[in-house]
Amino acid sequence: MIGAAQYAQMKKGAFFVTAARGGIHDEMALYDALKSGHLAGAGVDVWEQEPPPADHPLLSLRNVIASPHTAGVTHAARQRLALMAAEQLIDILRGGEPQRMLNAEVLPRFRERFAQVLDHA
Repeated sequence: MIGAAQYAQMKKGAFFVTAARGGIHDEMALYDALKSGHLAGAGVDVWEQEPPPADHPLLSLRNVIASPHTAGVTHAARQRLALMAAEQLIDILRGGEPQRMLNAEVLPRFRERFAQVLDHA
């Protein structure tokens, strides 16, 4: 989605920041835009290959701030994820359905196995 043509359309001296998904931006075209001085800098949190290899060209530039796809993982986000997981576990142990179920097709088999475990306890 973002390659050499899009970087060239950016204002000279602009900063490119990405935290979406790896592969959306052309990493080598970004390297070229930064190396040439067209872009002033970049913040990169997503990579085509995660984690990026230690010798990745973007990591050699002083005007690049890089993180290993964890820029959005805050203490608050982790706490919320843990709470959501615990709530879903409680729901299913009480016989309900988790609110954010991804693979509903396994729920009948889970319930069957769960009942067997309780019967043998």
